[in-house]
Amino acid sequence: MTTSASHAAVQENPVLDAFIAASAIAFGLYVSPPSRAAMVRAALARTAKRDLRSRARQQWPMWRARLRRGVAVALSVAAILPFASKAADKPVLVVGDQAYNAQSLFEASGALHDAPYTIAWKQFPAGTPVIEAVNAGALDIGLQGDGPVLFLAAQGAPVKVIGIYRDSPDSVVLLAGPHTQIKTVADLKGKTVAVTRGGWSQQLVQAALTSAGLPLDAVKYSYLASVDSAAALQAGKVDATATWEPYVTRLRQAGAQTVVTARGLIAAQSYLSTTQKVIDSKRELLGDFVQRYQRAREWSLADAKHIERYADVWAAKSRVDPKLAHQWFSTSRIRYEPLTDTAIAEAQKSVDDFVKTGTLTKGFDVRGLFDTSFNKFTQAAR
Repeated sequence: MTTSASHAAVQENPVLDAFIAASAIAFGLYVSPPSRAAMVRAALARTAKRDLRSRARQQWPMWRARLRRGVAVALSVAAILPFASKAADKPVLVVGDQAYNAQSLFEASGALHDAPYTIAWKQFPAGTPVIEAVNAGALDIGLQGDGPVLFLAAQGAPVKVIGIYRDSPDSVVLLAGPHTQIKTVADLKGKTVAVTRGGWSQQLVQAALTSAGLPLDAVKYSYLASVDSAAALQAGKVDATATWEPYVTRLRQAGAQTVVTARGLIAAQSYLSTTQKVIDSKRELLGDFVQRYQRAREWSLADAKHIERYADVWAAKSRVDPKLAHQWFSTSRIRYEPLTDTAIAEAQKSVDDFVKTGTLTKGFDVRGLFDTSFNKFTQAAR
């Protein structure tokens, strides 16, 4: 075998390539596959020239830390490789989820039984990084609230919405801290309210102020992530916050009081989002996923025991008290909806409201954002 042939054989070893790439990441390096053989030869040459005993004494603390990182990454690679081997028999759909919500639903309902593809679940703490990963091509489909999608679409991103799911409006709530005397929206005047910029939180606060005849600057805004908003309210650093489950249940247990819910004020829509590129290459897989998601949601609402099963699976994955999970899912009662003219009009209203409040600098026609051709998959599921 020639030298070049030997090099080619080394480069085509996926296990060794994965291990070296992972180790390089652990050591803060980047090593391209063509450089792997050269990297190994250079490392061996340097090793032969060194006095290992003296250098080991001097550098042991540093190398111990690096070794731990390298082992951790190597073990991760070892765990991934068998999955990749099994997944090779089926196409893969990469799905962006938030805190195991959809994954738990599918596992509890068994809706993925006999699916003609494998799902690679990717978990995120919030909706904005989900849609950003979709736009970047790192995900085939993502599940997130409407705000992050509308904001990204307003910037010209080629994202598409192929399905809608909606929480109960009673699970999206404007809450006042137990340390305040706030009872009504009018009582918020001059108070500090924590909101998540561009999300249901900001939409609900501003819709509530408008409905009460108050100007949008009647309150002081503290822009925080949802988890930070909840912590700030509990610590008494803000007077009120608008949030959603499971934060609503947690805050109520800590003494927070309901000022107003989203009912009649905002749509509280969430989207199944993808890109045109993925639609062109994986339309049938996406359609099948949306159809199974609809069935799973319908399963969860068909029986109280199903809600409990769903909540138990999620609580186990999230390491949360099952009672909290039961309360959340019983209140939110998330349901799937087709892409109707009404849903699209609600999205347009959200965009227009963002422009009026200065949250968006310019509006756009949302109709091009929605691909209603996927309704045929969900109609078939009924």
